[in-house]
This record gives sequence, C-alpha cells and structure tokens, in this order.
Amino acid sequence: MVKLSKTGWNNVIIFAVMGFILVINLTNKKIFSADDNVSSEQEIALVGKQNVILTLSINNIVNIERIGRTWRSTPSNISGQALAQMMMSWQQSTGEAMAQAPEIDRQFSLDVKLDIAGQVEPLALNFYATEQQLLIFNQRSKQWLTMPIAMYGQLFPQEIFAG
Repeated sequence: MVKLSKTGWNNVIIFAVMGFILVINLTNKKIFSADDNVSSEQEIALVGKQNVILTLSINNIVNIERIGRTWRSTPSNISGQALAQMMMSWQQSTGEAMAQAPEIDRQFSLDVKLDIAGQVEPLALNFYATEQQLLIFNQRSKQWLTMPIAMYGQLFPQEIFAG
C-alpha cells in the first residue's frame, strides 16, 4: 500500500472525484447530443405555460375572458368543459420555428389577440390554415411558426363560430 500523508490522501480523493465528474459529463454529452438540443430549441410556445391568459379575441368577433378559474365566451356559443379544453390547448401549444416566411394569401387569416397577465401590450397572432399545416405569425417577435393542421380544431373549435 502507498504511504501518503493526510493531505496527500485528500488530494487523491479530490482528483478522483473530479475525474468521476468529468466522466459523467462526457457520457452525458454523448447521450444527449447537440442534434437533440437543436430540435427542442425550435419548439416555441404560443403563450407559454407560465403566462396567464386574461382575454382572447378572435377577429374581434369572439371574445373569451377569464372569470376566476373559469372562462366566459361572448357570444356564448361555447362554454363549460369545451371552453376550458380550448383554453388549455392555447396554454400548452407549441409550434416549430420556420426558417423563412411562407407564401400565403394574407386576407384569409384569423387575427387573435391575447391579453396576458403582467404584459402591457396584447400578444397579436395571425393564423393561416393550409391543407398540410397551420401557420402562425407572431407580430411581436416577427417570427413564423408551424403546427400540424389538427391543432386548428383544438385552438378554434367549430362551436365558437356557430351562429
């Protein structure tokens, strides 16, 4: 056995722990490569789970407002569980960032304004539905996002446009 002083053994232990930490970091980088991180960074939340939606206005025709923990729609075409599910979809939806602006007909957009707690200006979003995808333009960040077209039915249920 190697004879070392107390400070010598302390140094051996310190270097052993540092080596172990280095091995853990290297294996972690190999397991979670940079390619995985790039794809997760492109996912951008529409509203964000930490933000609280106070009101939502669609084309200045449909207005939805928070009343305590529930929601109220004007006109009241949708209510109860269906309205709560719609608002949960707004809260949790994410889109994938687009590299360049798409070629679309801008006259067929749904203009949505969201008042979010703690923010002075409302969040203005423009939605464009194509056959394959749902395109969103965030006017604040000047960024285009894309979602599967199936999300259109969750964000804009048929009931809200009835009547």
